[in-house]
Amino acid sequence: MNLALLFKINAVIIGLNGLSALFFPNIWFDATGLTAGPLAYAAAHGLGCAVIGTALLSWRIPDVAGEGMYPLGIIVGITHSLFVLLSLYEWLIAQVLTGFPVYSNLVISIVLAALFFYSSRKA
Repeated sequence: MNLALLFKINAVIIGLNGLSALFFPNIWFDATGLTAGPLAYAAAHGLGCAVIGTALLSWRIPDVAGEGMYPLGIIVGITHSLFVLLSLYEWLIAQVLTGFPVYSNLVISIVLAALFFYSSRKA
């Protein structure tokens, strides 16, 4: 897969996650069965802003980094892998509840990590 296109796809996916955390945090909390207070909403809003910023970076990387996007693709693959490891650890210790958002983000991160690692290698 074309790495520049993969950065754009990544930007859209994580941008949607960021927007949902910023404007619709109840979707996250309700789908996992969590009861959220004001601090949880504040944390979700902050996370949403950070993720939207990351999505903007991912969108712009192919345009500004040129050939430098290949090592950046490895970093994005590592980031998705860290999210997968964190999710699996939280599932293992029963800290995170199950639900569609948990499973869908886990699968998406596994696929994106694999694609970033594969697409970032030099031919």
